[in-house]
Amino acid sequence: MKEKILEAFRELGFKLEEEEGMGYCFNYEGLNLLYMYNENDEEFLNIALPGIVEVEDDKMLQICALLEKINSTLKYIKAYMLGNSVWLFYERELIEQREQSRTCSDYAESREKKTESQLCGEEDLMTVISRMILHLEASLVFARKAMAEIEETMTSDSSDDDTTDEAEEIVVEEISDDGDN
Repeated sequence: MKEKILEAFRELGFKLEEEEGMGYCFNYEGLNLLYMYNENDEEFLNIALPGIVEVEDDKMLQICALLEKINSTLKYIKAYMLGNSVWLFYERELIEQREQSRTCSDYAESREKKTESQLCGEEDLMTVISRMILHLEASLVFARKAMAEIEETMTSDSSDDDTTDEAEEIVVEEISDDGDN
């Protein structure tokens, strides 16, 4: 299955570079993505978008809010914190899609540009991979917007706290001034 998946990437025009122990890196529209092959589960396709946000200790609350927002809102996409950054993953099982009444050759002929190996017995890998990449790209846009909203909310919350603290100080000063008169 790995060779069929790599062939589909090549036919889509991607140049994959093997990263030892990680998978295969490739570029799409300025994004560095990673096809992660699992030797123990050949029917599982995993594409990752690494390092979308750097994790800093003082921003841990925002990162947790971002992970929760992505994982609870987006379909198909998972967000994880790996090392010191947030990664997006699109993971899915590849399933058979062959019609029982047709032969593999008939099915391949009905899909002019696809090779028989890409259609017979498996899903249309070129379409699946393309959609996964587009979902990851859209998820990055979502994540950036969500992070901006989270940071804005946290900033306004902290300024509200500052305003409350300042108001409390003024009230305490006025009370103590009234007590002096």
